[in-house]
Amino acid sequence: AAARAKDLIGLFSEMFSKADIKGLLDLYEDDAVFPTHHGTANGIDQIRAVLQGYIDSGAKLVFTDQVAFETGDLALVQNAWTLTTASGDMATGVTVEIARKQSDGNWKYVIDSPDGAALLG
Repeated sequence: AAARAKDLIGLFSEMFSKADIKGLLDLYEDDAVFPTHHGTANGIDQIRAVLQGYIDSGAKLVFTDQVAFETGDLALVQNAWTLTTASGDMATGVTVEIARKQSDGNWKYVIDSPDGAALLG
């Protein structure tokens, strides 16, 4: 569980590298959204399908720089990432994420936009 909003990405990275889909989904609220260039996944079931697709592709994901801003029970988090496909192609980007503090004090994603500002282009 993420005690701080900025801890979410470390947990995400760990679960992704272990192909732990249940662990990944535990980081999201049930009605979270996951917008990408291919459309928006709404809710855990759709997010599961998207994340499982990334895992099944054999891609490797590395997160580098981060900024995180918490206020009350909301946070804005941005993470720089590099994705390497199974064939060796590389892509980079910066996420835009909104997280909410849960009643147990841990943080979960409400909106996880892995492509961030690239969705504008």
